[in-house]
Amino acid sequence: MNWRLKIEIVFEKLSDFIFDNSKKTILGVLLIFFALASQLPSLTMDTSTEGFLHKTDELRVKYDEFRDQFGRDEKILIAVETSDIFSPQFLQKLAKLHQELAQNLPYIDEVNSLINARNTHGTADSLIVDDLFEEFFSSNDISKNYIDAKKQLASDNPLLKDLLFNTDKTFTNIIIDTQTYSNFDANGNKILVAEEDEFADEVFDNTPKIYLSDAENSEIIKSIQLITQKYESDDFKVHLAGSALFAGVIKQAMQDDTKSFIQKMLIMVIIVLAIMFRRVSGVVLPLFTVLLTIISALSLMAIFKEPFTVVTQIMPSFLLAVITGASIHLLSIFYKEFSKNFDKKAALRFAMGHSGFAIVMTSLTTAAGMWSFSFSEVAPVAGLGVFASSSIILGLLFVLILLPAMLSVLKLKHKPIEKQNHFMDKVLNSIANFAILRAKAITIVSAILIVVAISIASQMKFSHFPLIWFQADNPVRVSIETIDRELNGSMTLEIIVDTGVENGLYEPEILQKIENSTNYLNTFKDGEIFVGKTITIVDVLKETNQALNANNPNFYKIPNDKNLIAQELFLFSNSGTDDLEDFVDSSFSKARITVKVPYVDAIKYNAFLSKIKQKIQAEFKDSAEVSFTGIGVLLASIMEKSIHSSAISYVLAFGLIAIMMMILIGNFKVGLISMIPNVLPMLTLVAIMVVVGIPFDMFSMLVGSIALGLAVDDTVHFMHNFNRYRLSGKSVDEAVCLTMVGTGRAIVVTSIVLSLGFLVLLSASMTNMFYFGVLTASAIFVALIADFLLVPAIMKLLEKDNN
Repeated sequence: MNWRLKIEIVFEKLSDFIFDNSKKTILGVLLIFFALASQLPSLTMDTSTEGFLHKTDELRVKYDEFRDQFGRDEKILIAVETSDIFSPQFLQKLAKLHQELAQNLPYIDEVNSLINARNTHGTADSLIVDDLFEEFFSSNDISKNYIDAKKQLASDNPLLKDLLFNTDKTFTNIIIDTQTYSNFDANGNKILVAEEDEFADEVFDNTPKIYLSDAENSEIIKSIQLITQKYESDDFKVHLAGSALFAGVIKQAMQDDTKSFIQKMLIMVIIVLAIMFRRVSGVVLPLFTVLLTIISALSLMAIFKEPFTVVTQIMPSFLLAVITGASIHLLSIFYKEFSKNFDKKAALRFAMGHSGFAIVMTSLTTAAGMWSFSFSEVAPVAGLGVFASSSIILGLLFVLILLPAMLSVLKLKHKPIEKQNHFMDKVLNSIANFAILRAKAITIVSAILIVVAISIASQMKFSHFPLIWFQADNPVRVSIETIDRELNGSMTLEIIVDTGVENGLYEPEILQKIENSTNYLNTFKDGEIFVGKTITIVDVLKETNQALNANNPNFYKIPNDKNLIAQELFLFSNSGTDDLEDFVDSSFSKARITVKVPYVDAIKYNAFLSKIKQKIQAEFKDSAEVSFTGIGVLLASIMEKSIHSSAISYVLAFGLIAIMMMILIGNFKVGLISMIPNVLPMLTLVAIMVVVGIPFDMFSMLVGSIALGLAVDDTVHFMHNFNRYRLSGKSVDEAVCLTMVGTGRAIVVTSIVLSLGFLVLLSASMTNMFYFGVLTASAIFVALIADFLLVPAIMKLLEKDNN
């Protein structure tokens, strides 16, 4: 007996067992489900940039070391636009906003603005470091002479331009530094801060460090939005930006979109199921099965502490479509058989024997397509691969165990086969005959399409620009673009200069090299990439040197004497400010160079980084070790890793699915050739993207493997039934026609459900999800045409001698 027939008998026996023990089966499955679901409340979200890298990634490790040393580099920027930032009325309002932010924002370290900008100056016998406009916090009686003098001080300070105000002095920046660490431990318990005593450091050091969480970042963003709304006016236009804020905005969009996706998808699925089955059970049972699968999937993520991310956002809609499709295949055969003989147990046995193995194979091929992502160097993509694939397998438990058990206990009405089914059968039979009679022509046309698609696809260009995920008029996008234009950058990257020697930064030669590097960076411009500002210890030192030399601008330079440098930095650190720790470590061996850049395509950062790395490393040679980190560097690395990982996932997915097809068909040659119809949708999509101009970014790169996993499902069902009829002695023509009529209707409906599952993404507020939905739905549509025309044509040509 053929091994496939033996497997079908196993599914028939499983069906009888489930039928005879239906209530126990339902109870057992639900106990497993509730055990998983109990962990759902602990699911977290992560939209941070560093969250795209695995915690063990060398770049992530270095970034964490940087944060431990210098604090969180992700700033929140509040740029305020007015006619004159130095008008008394504006400064009074700015001071009030500054004060309210400093007093009411949670989880922040510092608020910096024009009001408390560092003003370093000297007197005959001392160095004074105070706030530029500190009087605005306490007094409303400010003279014009006072403001003019302060305006001159600000204009003369090269550090403030493009950091706190623009050239025209119509924009000013409020920069918010958030806490580096969370107020809660790994278990969600609030961390109690020890009193400042001799044991305080020891208590802190023994406490595991958890970085500021996504939830805490979101709380900051919401508070900022509420506070700044009160100050918004025609002469006080507020623009919110910064990588921390951008992450919070993406999270808000994710939460709103995910809720909307699921609601719309449920409505569409209900309508399709109601039209197809015209039974309450035909609507309720698949949805119940899907609901359990989605909740279990999210619960698995919670159990393994995998956060819900901008990438795994697609998983609920994906599972809804896939598990509904599997349920449809089982139910369509069951209801059709039940309508013939009104014997529930026999109908269930036939449906399980007929479709059980095919459902397992389609689930495995879809899971293989997703599992291919699990090796990705991009953490959320790897997470999607692991949890989407495992959730599909878990969904099998609900489809092949729970669903038959629920059918066993329900009272079902007997309904004769409806007339529209006969009409559908005629249409499918006509398609089968068309494919058989024109097999050569269909194959030749498909081959031409594949060649053309490959030619077009070879022109694809990679891109990763999260900013354009939002519409051109989106407030956040407008704000970031405005700040990039008016204040020369809203993003930062960090350069660490490590002398490897205690007090190594007192050496004039090292400081001069830092200044040479910043001079080079400040003149850098290459297309959209430019350096808007650099901030280093050298700026502090030159300010201090000028102040200690009677505020003479001629002394705004690095002293030549090592001992003098040490003395001036000591005086600065003892002047009442802690600004120095933002630029150097406690042993004065490491210096930080903060580089302001615009928010552009991550691909462009790679070329930029290559150029400046070569120049700066050559500057320091053997005198210090130079390393690059910060959000800008992470973005560039993430895209590079995405491209590399996607190539691996495509090869892996194709190989795994091809092996499964060979096993299913039982023929190496036919199994490999049967993959051609499933490659066609992938190539077609890439060609469409090139022609239309859709960016080939992190999200669109996911489509290929997902599309392959989904497209092959219909091929599996077709080939499974085709082989069954061939083994029973039917000719190729008869097997194609019987397969088309027998399983074609379910293939059409599942394709519709899958397409609708991704077309709901058209309502997304972010264009990356919009494109993902369009591309995946298009791939499913192309796959349906290929399975109805190209697969039968190939079978006709390959097996024509066996008729």
